[in-house]
Amino acid sequence: MRRAQRLLSATVVLCDALLMGVSLAVVCRLWLFWRPQLDRVVQITPLDLLGPNDWMPPAAALIVAWIGTLGWLGYYSPARSFSTIRSVQLLTRAAWVMLLLVVVAQFLLYQRLFSRALVIGFLGLSTLSLGVWRWAVLRLFSGVDIGLPTERVAVIGVGEDALLMSQRLAREGRAAFRFMGFLRPAAAEDQRVDEEQVIGRLNDLRAVVNAYALDTVVIASRTVERAEAMELTTRCSQMGLRVLQVPFTWGIVSPRLDLAELGQLQLINISRLSYTSFAQAWKRGFDLVAVIIGGLIISPILLLTMALIRLESPGPVLYTASRVGKGGRVFPFYKFRSMVVDADRLKDALRERNESDGALFKIKDDPRITRVGRFIRKYSIDEFPQFLNVLRGDMNLVGPRPLPVEDLKRVESDPEIAYWFELRHQVPPGITGLWQVKGRSDLGFQEMVQLDIYYVQSWSVWLDLKILLLTLPAVLKGRGAR
Repeated sequence: MRRAQRLLSATVVLCDALLMGVSLAVVCRLWLFWRPQLDRVVQITPLDLLGPNDWMPPAAALIVAWIGTLGWLGYYSPARSFSTIRSVQLLTRAAWVMLLLVVVAQFLLYQRLFSRALVIGFLGLSTLSLGVWRWAVLRLFSGVDIGLPTERVAVIGVGEDALLMSQRLAREGRAAFRFMGFLRPAAAEDQRVDEEQVIGRLNDLRAVVNAYALDTVVIASRTVERAEAMELTTRCSQMGLRVLQVPFTWGIVSPRLDLAELGQLQLINISRLSYTSFAQAWKRGFDLVAVIIGGLIISPILLLTMALIRLESPGPVLYTASRVGKGGRVFPFYKFRSMVVDADRLKDALRERNESDGALFKIKDDPRITRVGRFIRKYSIDEFPQFLNVLRGDMNLVGPRPLPVEDLKRVESDPEIAYWFELRHQVPPGITGLWQVKGRSDLGFQEMVQLDIYYVQSWSVWLDLKILLLTLPAVLKGRGAR
């Protein structure tokens, strides 16, 4: 769903930019109509206004700055700008910001006297056209089912408040979501909803989220106490869920009030306890650029590896397994197949030969590994398909290594280890990390977890760069690979 929403947002951004360009062309012609002497002396076209000119700040820079301001204000977020009123508010605020930027440019570039009529006309017509366009889009979403993916929502509570909330969602949601069911809170309350609509307990949130692919949870229970709600928002933030709350009289769990719309309903967004920093945005951008460029460079190695795998043993080239990512979300994990096809079935028979401690499963001379597999594992060539995971947003280049789902089931019985993994899952997993550059499979389970926790607590752009620089010699030496 989130990828479809990002694609939809990108399409809206492109349409907005085109609409601004059309507004610029219209205003330019109107301006020349009122200034006919300019049309006779010098030919001015909208293309002239896109770059450096003597009549207004470069329109291309204004369009980019305007779209950036709208994105910063949440205009392209379906969660924050779904209603017409909210959209108008954000659009008007962005227009004032743009006007302020033009005034500042006029002050700093004192040698240029921009045409106020041209600038105000461009900003005014662009604001009007963007508002009408957004209104038309919202009308389309409201009245027509065009097959777009909807938000999967669960309501926390089984009492009267939860029942009323589900009824309001059905009545006022405008098909903006798909109601999945109710989550039973830890504290008891009189049940008013159908038992068949209860999809799980709040204590089993992680399993329920993975089973139903939830996107948003709505707290509609007065039995959820403040401390429990704080823990809930932390867990949901790690898993990428929005947490909305019915505005009860007993208050909210976070002082950072932020209203959010779900259809026509206006609720309190309590999941925005932290904000994406510049460093985190830089990390994501760097990963995308590095993966795209790196993928093109190593493409001959990828093609050769695929051919060798198919020649040695029958079966798929890629091995796909379920791994646990940020916040406990499960995602498909890609590797080049380095073992026989039925390797997972043979794992239980070989478990007594496991040479690692904790949840890890490592055998020095694993009989399931093929000849090609042993070579590509030694030099980590089998990890290259995880570039796809980075492009999908499941992983980063640098971070804790994702572990198999079945391996993590055995750590839940130990509260201390379970707590460590809660910390470990606060960031997306990575292709490489401190564990890889410090010894790879030579390290034990406890050391791996401690290194991962250190990374989570000490993460910085410079630490990522250091790990990336240390990864290449570690891979070339084949140290600790199994």
